[in-house]
Amino acid sequence: MPATNSLRRSAPVVAALACLVAVGPAPAWAAPADATTATAATTCEHACILNARTGAHPDFDRLVFDLTDGGLPPTVRADVSPGGSYSPGATGEIRKLLITGMSYLLLDMSPADARSTGPDAYTTPTVQSVSLPSLKGIQMTGSYEGHTTFGLSLGDYSQYKAFTLAAPNRVVIDVYH
Repeated sequence: MPATNSLRRSAPVVAALACLVAVGPAPAWAAPADATTATAATTCEHACILNARTGAHPDFDRLVFDLTDGGLPPTVRADVSPGGSYSPGATGEIRKLLITGMSYLLLDMSPADARSTGPDAYTTPTVQSVSLPSLKGIQMTGSYEGHTTFGLSLGDYSQYKAFTLAAPNRVVIDVYH
């Protein structure tokens, strides 16, 4: 009997040691519990582009970039690129958009970021085909130093209009048929 009582008394100690071995000790660099929630709530320095969505209307196709709330929406510069060529950064390298179109529109949103991870990450694929009358594809071409750029592959279109909206923040591009 004494051995059984000893075993019963040591069972909780053995279980606790097994958990410690399985989980391991907390690393020395582990953040306190309240710091973890603060990290998850961090927002972008600039507006963060969260996703891109499209919609068809009788006279135009609409592309909407949803942004994080707070602060001002970015300024949008749009340039027509007849051949779909763009330069992804300061290197001077010239690339072509991956989705073929009859013409192309290059967007530069600034200040804006498109993060690849975290709570403010951009969730749309970086290259996305679209089957609308005027809008054929969207491609993220870069995000660097507060500038995030996209290329739009277009079919037939007469004109476009780029503008921002607030509450909630978003960038809207209408491409007219």
